Amino acid sequence: MEVHHHPNVEKKTFKEYFLEFLMIFLAVTMGFFAESLRENIADKDKEKEYITSLVQNLKDDTASLVNVLAENKMKIEKMQDVMSFSLKNLSDRAIRKHFFKSCNFIGYYSVFKSNDATMMQLKNSGGLRLIKRKNVADSISFYDNMVKIIYAAEVYYSNTTDYAIKAAREVLDYSVTYDSSYIKNDSLSDKPLPFISNDPQKIKMLFNMVDYEIGATKNYVTNLKRRLPFAIRLISFLEKEYNLKTE
Repeated sequence: MEVHHHPNVEKKTFKEYFLEFLMIFLAVTMGFFAESLRENIADKDKEKEYITSLVQNLKDDTASLVNVLAENKMKIEKMQDVMSFSLKNLSDRAIRKHFFKSCNFIGYYSVFKSNDATMMQLKNSGGLRLIKRKNVADSISFYDNMVKIIYAAEVYYSNTTDYAIKAAREVLDYSVTYDSSYIKNDSLSDKPLPFISNDPQKIKMLFNMVDYEIGATKNYVTNLKRRLPFAIRLISFLEKEYNLKTE
């Protein structure tokens, strides 16, 4: 019959237990800090990636703003040419011919559309949480609100443009553009141009709507001019904050 002898297990002292606990605690803590550091570095890289992309979008926006401002400045000038005919005798053949030419710009439309690709990513994917610098986050939010203001002004701009087009269609006969007796070599002939209506009230309404369109366009231009300087400053600010290379 075999006799099993239990091995003698040496009892650990409190100090040994404490050291083991301390080693495990330090290992877990260091692992936690290492993971936090890794995530922090990854977040900073992602933050800079977002900002770099946003800066490029802002550069696209500033270029678009400058272009739209120039086009609407031209529109205002052309609409003011139309208004100059409100004091002229439109029954005169030559004056009516020039009036028809000027009216080609009624309804001209040029609006700003922001390149919001990065902004939408920041909003939809939770990227805004990565923007740790409050002054940067505030500036980005402020710009986003400015774009919304521009879009709000566009509604007024768009509506008045539609009103002017409608008023023009109640007076001008656009079918002449399909009649070779009126159009020769892409130019108006000397044949007397017809109106759909010679009603003085409708003609007066046409000029009123063109003037309304001019006012809305000026309001829109004012909005754009107010936003452009901030967009330019924001680009410079973000490039400086994140040490981005300027082109």
